[in-house]
Formats: sequence, structure tokens, C-alpha cells
Amino acid sequence: MTIKGWGACAALTLAAFAATSAHADEATVTPELLVSAGVEPIPTKEVSSSYTIVTAEEIEKFQYQDVTDALRSVPGLHVVPSGARGTVTSVFTRGANSNQTLVLVNGMPINDPSSPGGATNLAGIPLDNVARIEVVRGPQSALYGSQAIGGVINIITKSGAGEPSVTARIEGGTLGTLNTYASTGGTFGATDYFFSLSREDTDGNDITPTRLRDTRGEEEDGTETLSASGRIGTTFNENVSGSIFVQYTDAEADTDSDGSTAGFASVYQNFDSLFESKRLFIGGDLSGRFLDGKWRPHFSLGYTDQKSESSDNPDPGGSIYLDRTTNEGQTIKAAFDNAFDLTPEQTLSFGGSYTRDKFESSGYRDLGGFVITQSSDAKTDAFALYAGDHISVGDRFFATISARYDMPEDMEDRFTFTFAPGIYNPETDTRVTVSYGTGFKTPSLYQRYGFDVNTFGGFPSGVYRGNPDLAPEKSRGFEVGLEQGFGSDVRTGATWFETKIEDAISIVFVGANSTAINIDELDTKGVEAFIEYNPFTELTTRLDYTLTIVNSDQFASSMVRRPRHQLNFTASWEVIPGTVLSTNTEWVDIDRDIPRDGFGFYLDPGPYTVVNIAGSHRLTDNVKLTARVNNLLDAHYEPANGFVAPGIEALAGVEVTF
Repeated sequence: MTIKGWGACAALTLAAFAATSAHADEATVTPELLVSAGVEPIPTKEVSSSYTIVTAEEIEKFQYQDVTDALRSVPGLHVVPSGARGTVTSVFTRGANSNQTLVLVNGMPINDPSSPGGATNLAGIPLDNVARIEVVRGPQSALYGSQAIGGVINIITKSGAGEPSVTARIEGGTLGTLNTYASTGGTFGATDYFFSLSREDTDGNDITPTRLRDTRGEEEDGTETLSASGRIGTTFNENVSGSIFVQYTDAEADTDSDGSTAGFASVYQNFDSLFESKRLFIGGDLSGRFLDGKWRPHFSLGYTDQKSESSDNPDPGGSIYLDRTTNEGQTIKAAFDNAFDLTPEQTLSFGGSYTRDKFESSGYRDLGGFVITQSSDAKTDAFALYAGDHISVGDRFFATISARYDMPEDMEDRFTFTFAPGIYNPETDTRVTVSYGTGFKTPSLYQRYGFDVNTFGGFPSGVYRGNPDLAPEKSRGFEVGLEQGFGSDVRTGATWFETKIEDAISIVFVGANSTAINIDELDTKGVEAFIEYNPFTELTTRLDYTLTIVNSDQFASSMVRRPRHQLNFTASWEVIPGTVLSTNTEWVDIDRDIPRDGFGFYLDPGPYTVVNIAGSHRLTDNVKLTARVNNLLDAHYEPANGFVAPGIEALAGVEVTF
């Protein structure tokens, strides 16, 4: 069947679905369900791929400030900000490139089409409206298509529940930080709602280390993030329900962008370079339940618009650079998914999707007579068909098989699959899982169609021209996991993983000009291990260790920001009812980085340890006091070389609910 014919068939199916009075009660999302494991939630005890769920309760206990804070405690992930809070932040999953992890909000992709590599900027995504964050590691393209080579991060937002209520919070502290938040949510009749509004503002620290500052001395690099979101869901009747979600964020951060004096001396202390991003996410869905609940169709439609602007003016006594650049990316995705119970133990899922990505870049950077002009405009469409089968036999055996056929525009079609069986022995509380799958990533629009012109003195001196003949990056990987319980107090486990990535894309130069080509091969392998010790209900502790070994044709560049060893420790203790103390500690052994000052090709920074502590006390049912200290030991470290993280930071706040 042609794409046109398939589209007509899908349209007729959707029309019939919309005309029928049908669904919905979607499965209630609980800690025992993993939403991101398939077309519909799967019980966690029947999931073979490695996963982590960061719940709203954990976000509250550890007082994570944004998504990047919450992800730092997840095994297999390394989160790297490129400056102050609010600047572009990348995540490396199991050693894969930062643009090879797919990030979703309520199942809607938010990877930025205007990013040179198509990666997601994780900075500035608020947590106040987040119900849970699910991270599924390993190749997941059979479920999610392009970019799910390293894994998938799905941010699931809150729904209203119970009697209507209003919550307001204010928090202040060192570094001139003032954070405010308000939300309201609840239900009336068959409709639920949740709305939130937040503002985070800090004067910040000087992100440029002392060794790179000029004679003008220290400055503050501040950030400000405004966010508003809302979700409304309703049950139309016993068979049909639907919801709509909107989120808008506006973030601004000082970036200390590199510059140069008129005498060609490098300047890193840039007093007025700014990065501003505006992001709009809109999603809606309809869910149905027919044939006594055996057939559960689901239609979803999402739209994202992400715009970033960089600006910089010449500084008196500093950089002479001028920056006026804008990038904007848009994504539209529609999907029609189905789940059908063949038997009580076996569920068949199938569906199709359509995605359109579009990006534009404009503006210029004047580097003292050497001018880089951005002039790109491109879009692309992609269709996909997919199916899966999940089976469980009692409490002992479970397996998921998934297959997907992607049809990206002007590119070879891709077939991906995943096979993930597992066995559980309740007598010994032993769980063994295996997963093998393939993945791929289509080249970004910039890599295929980007166009930058470099001129000097009015004459062309170099051109970047995208390569429309690029092939998708592809991967295959497997993992084997063992998890063992020892009574109700102790649980431990380990997972060995290996992933091979082929046709990875790099930028190469031919004379003064550059383009993108498939050149790199990347092999990653390692171990994710943990031990949990919960001696009583009020005390929980967990220690995670991640070993990542990376080998590559382009060895040096592919090792950048892939720490070989990571340790994460979290603990929380409800000392007395209503009073909770917590800590999260991260130890990172960075393997390699690129020096910001450009002297030498690569360097090997030393390890660092960051200890955060938090406490809360509920004065009444309606009033709660909070306090936290970030970087308790005042560690001096650079997540990315040349960009200093804040030192010790203390904050206190009050939250009122009525």
C-alpha cells in the first residue's frame, strides 16, 4: 500500500473512531506501572528493559529544582550543563551521544529540530507540574522511532484529583535566589484539571573560572525562568475520555560566550552575552474502551515550538564580538495506537504515526570582521507503522516483542525490533531479564540542509553546507539483568549492557568548507548495579554504580563527557511524622573533555563529589516549611570544562495549601 493509501485508510479509521461514543478510563498510573514500556502501561514486574521512575514523592522529598536535578540520580545517565542553570544542558545515556536520547513530555517528543544535532535542551523544564519521570535505557526505536538509541526519557505531568485546592510556595536563599510557585487542581464531575505557574530567578555565580577571567574581575551570571502549564481531562461517557495539555516556558541565562579583543586576545569573561529560549508544548488525546474493554484505541496529537536567541554586544575593554542569531524548530506528531487483549495473559498492540519537523535559522555573528551568517530553512515528514506483543504466564514468565517500520522522507526506510523476555522466581525473589534491540537516528535537519556562510572583509571564506545524502545512525544492543531480594529490607541487582552504534555523523572540513558525513563507529558497554536497604518504612536508602566503557573510531572526540565511573547515593528519613530529612550525593569520574581555552586537544579533569541535603517540616495540614543546601561540601568543579558550577548554596521556603 502506498503512503497516500495508508493515510486515507488511517483517516477513515480515525473518523469512525471519532464518530463513535467510546472510552475511557485510562489505566491509573501507579508506581507499579511503567507508562513508557509500550503503547499502554505495563506492570513494572513484567518489564525486561532497564528503567528508573522518579516519582513526585521523590521530587518533593529531595527537593529537586528542575528536571536536570532529578536526572542526576538516575543510573546510566550523565547530565552536563554548558554554563549556569538555564543554559543548554545535555544528557549522555550509556555512553551514547547527547542527541541519541529521545525526550518526551506526556509521550510527545520535545527534541529540538533547530538544534544542530537534534538534541533536547533539558534546562528550564520545571518540575512543579511533574507527576513522574520515566527513564528506559537501551535501544528503544521499535517503540519510539528515531533518536531512541541510548534510551527514552518521558516526563509525565500531573492531573487534578480530589477536592479543588490551591498551593502557593515561595523560596529564597544565597546567590540572590528567589523562586515562587502557585498551582490549583482538582475534579468537578467527570472533569479534572491542574494549572501551575512558576518563576525561578537567581543572580548566580561567575561561571567562568578564575584562570580564564580577565582584568575586569568577577561577575554574576544569573538566570530567570518563567513557566505556565495546564491540563484538563474529562470522561465523556463510559467509553470515551480525552485530555489537553499546554506548557509554555521563557528562560533567559547569562552565558559568558567566548569572545576576542581587537588585538585577537581571547576573552571568556563576557559580561552581556545572553541566551533566551521560548518553548511551547501542546498535546491532546482521545482514549477509548470497546468490546468489554478488550480493544483500547488511543489517538494523540502534539505540537512543539522551540525558539532560541543568542545576543552579545561589544564590551568596553573586553570582547568586540557581536551576536544576533535565532533558531526556531517546530514538530507536529499524530499517532493512532491500539491495544487488544487476545487473552487475559496476552496483549497485542499496533498503530501508526506521522511526524513533521521544521526549522529555521537566521542572523549573524561578527567576530571582528569575520562574519558567520546563518541562513537555513528546511522541513521533513516521516510515517511509521508498529506492532508489539506482550505476554505473561502467571508470576514467573513475561516477554515483550516489538517491531517498527519507519519511512522518513528522502531517506531509506528503517526496520527496528526489540525482544525482551524475563523470568521471576517468587520462592527466592529472583528476577532475570534479557533484552535485545535495534535503534536508529535520522540526521538532523541542520546536518542535512543547514547552510552557514563565513565571510571576511566581504569575501566568502568558508561555507557549511548540509549533506542531504546522509544515512541514519543505527545501533544494536543487548542487556542481561539479575535482581535479588533478601527479605523485605534489602534488594540488589546488576545489569550488563552493550551497544554498537554505526554510521555516526561527524562534521568534516574540506579546505575552508565543511559538511556532515557518516564516519564514526561507537561501541559502549558497562554495568549498572544497585543496592537498596530499607530497614523500616520511614527510612529508604539506595546506592547506584555505573561503569561505562567507550570505544570509537574517532576515539578522542567520542570519549568526551563520558565518565567511566559514577556513584549516586540517595537516602530519606521521616524522623517524626511530618518531618523528612534527605540527601542525594553524586560522585563523577570524568574521563575526557575539550578545553574551553583551546590550548591542547583534550584534557582529563579530576573526579568531583557533590552532596545535597534537604529537610521539610509540616507545621499544620496546610503549611509546610522547607530548607535545602546544595553542594554542602562547597566542591569546586566544572561539569563542562571552563564553566564553574555554583559553590555551596542555601535556600529556605514555605508552602501553603488551601
